[in-house]
Amino acid sequence: MHFTFATCERNKALAFMQTAEPGAGLTDTPESAGPVLDLVERDVLRVQDPLMHGKQIAVIAGTKYTDDHDAEIQPAVKVLLSAVRAARSKAEP
Repeated sequence: MHFTFATCERNKALAFMQTAEPGAGLTDTPESAGPVLDLVERDVLRVQDPLMHGKQIAVIAGTKYTDDHDAEIQPAVKVLLSAVRAARSKAEP
């Protein structure tokens, strides 16, 4: 049996992302984590607690996820990853 600790609470999900990527400056805005958090709030996606999963984060399917949500999920995750990558590239010498 495998247990996963994940949230569908918007503020907690943002806090989990900020814990996993402290240098990324993730915020609840459309150009950062906002699109993913919109899906989290609807329980289409959930964000795992990085303290329970080796300081790594994963975004997993929520209880209301269906294949029909894929068209929304892909661009939302792309925005989030772009924000993280941009922050990482600024941090590199």
